[in-house]
Amino acid sequence: MNLDRFRSTFKGGTRQNRFEISGQLFVNGAKKNISDLQTDGQLLVKAGQIPPSTLGIIPVPFRGRIAKMVGDRQYLEWPIVIYDTTEAIYRNFQAWSESANGHASNLQPDSWTDDTASLTEWTVKHLSLGEGEADTPLKQVTLVNCWPVEVGSIDLTYDALDTVVEFPVTIAYDYFVVDSPNA
Repeated sequence: MNLDRFRSTFKGGTRQNRFEISGQLFVNGAKKNISDLQTDGQLLVKAGQIPPSTLGIIPVPFRGRIAKMVGDRQYLEWPIVIYDTTEAIYRNFQAWSESANGHASNLQPDSWTDDTASLTEWTVKHLSLGEGEADTPLKQVTLVNCWPVEVGSIDLTYDALDTVVEFPVTIAYDYFVVDSPNA
């Protein structure tokens, strides 16, 4: 392969900074879309990822060798970093966490159930760079049966200049579905 062929095949590639994340929170006994909690309908995410899935390996010894068999699929928790806004997005994530297990009571409220009524869905879209295709998803993954494992800290300090507040959230989910947005 020469450089010209590489360029025509590569076509500029894709960019890590072209993405959109949306989802639902379970707050006050009901699922609420992020778009309903923000004035402009958009969650401001600094960083996220299309999460990995890992197939386990079952080693089976046979006559001095190890045959590797396909094991179970595992999904790791999903971290995102969110820009804090004046629209109480941090409080909404804390309320989501509170609805799964009370901060003071350490009890699960009656409104929470471990079935899909209390669990939510989140979508990660990797967006196109092309001018005529701007904001068109190239890849889309939907995380199913989500709940917050951790709503991270907000660091406060007098010596921070030229920064905006952000906080991490870690979300557990049962599995994800790879969607075909252009199909």
